Amino acid sequence: MAESYFIQKATLIHDGHVFHNQKVDIVIEEGKIAEIGTNLPPKGSLISGKNIYVSEGWTDLRAHLTDPGFEHKDTLHSLLDTTASGGFTSVITLPHSEPPIADKSGVHYIINSTENHLVDLYPTGQINDSERSENLAELFDMHTAGAISFTNGDSRMSNGLLKKALLYTKPFGAKIISHPSDKSLENGGVVNESEVTLHTGLKTSPSIAEYVSVKEQIEIAKYCESALHLTCISTKESVDLIRKAKSHGLSITCDVAIANLCFTDEAVLSFDENHKVYPPLRSEADRTALVDGVNDGTIDAICSNHCPQNIESKMKEFDYAEYGSLTLQSVWPWYVKHLADEVELETFISKLTNGPRKVLGQAIGKMEEGESANLVVLDPSAKWILDESTSRSMSKNTAEWKENQVGKVLAVFNNKKVKINE
Repeated sequence: MAESYFIQKATLIHDGHVFHNQKVDIVIEEGKIAEIGTNLPPKGSLISGKNIYVSEGWTDLRAHLTDPGFEHKDTLHSLLDTTASGGFTSVITLPHSEPPIADKSGVHYIINSTENHLVDLYPTGQINDSERSENLAELFDMHTAGAISFTNGDSRMSNGLLKKALLYTKPFGAKIISHPSDKSLENGGVVNESEVTLHTGLKTSPSIAEYVSVKEQIEIAKYCESALHLTCISTKESVDLIRKAKSHGLSITCDVAIANLCFTDEAVLSFDENHKVYPPLRSEADRTALVDGVNDGTIDAICSNHCPQNIESKMKEFDYAEYGSLTLQSVWPWYVKHLADEVELETFISKLTNGPRKVLGQAIGKMEEGESANLVVLDPSAKWILDESTSRSMSKNTAEWKENQVGKVLAVFNNKKVKINE
């Protein structure tokens, strides 16, 4: 970062900051915050807008990893470029590449391959041994190599394996992340089971497949006296169970995917394969409960659940298409379009900054003079189109491809680097 940058008259969103919710000017020089104040003299490249915001850089708790093994969908560097364009300065990846990240060499590959980028990538390690599904992988070795947490992603995890993982990792404090779902109750369903989807002919997955697993896994965490993070919850009952567990003092945290906050199972009536996501889009009652969970603090973080798929994986009949959608660059415009009337901006940003950091046990970021710049600048009214010229992913699996977007990430700063979205 050779030159200086001047962020002009941006409303600063950072709870506890002396300028919180006030319009400020910020001068960034050589990757550091040189000045924060009001009516500062402009210097360097100008970043401005009619009504812009600045916050700490965002952290995404959940993006699918396609490198190594599936580089035709996305490489590590295209994933990181997509992450930066979406406003995120940190991203946590799932371990299910090919081969999966199940030993320290895999962790080293991810860390070494992503050095010196604007975005900090933190790999997770697979919980089970790749060849023996009920045995633990080399968790301690991966932890010391730099794995930030352990998860089985969307794959099945038995209660017995979860218990082993929670007890084994307690002495060295590693975080276990689980996507709760009873696969036998899912029974291969591809959309939510509801009155809306009843006549589509698509195989359905009932919400009980999730919340019965949430209930069991909370009990296992309680038995082990361990912390547990539940990712991508999608049902009203799950929210209720986690709220109750927290009220009883259990160390349970959770996140929700942005798509499940913004859309319902009515979207699948278009039979657009890009609405085939996992967990499936649920009912409006579930969506409303998720929003309530965000607002009352039951839900700690919002994740992208970004999942690139190439055209051959998606251009099929709905039943046979792969799950997943591009979402990293849609988080901000989706908030502006779908959530701004239901979730305060301050709350929304906290679920992408302080919330994920607390889940991971990381220190809360600072926005002070002399500190390294880790910032995102947001414009809620700027218009743009998601297409070949603006998307940074190698895949195109989004229902909003070549559609107008409102809400733009103007700039992202981290690691003495800057990404300006023209």
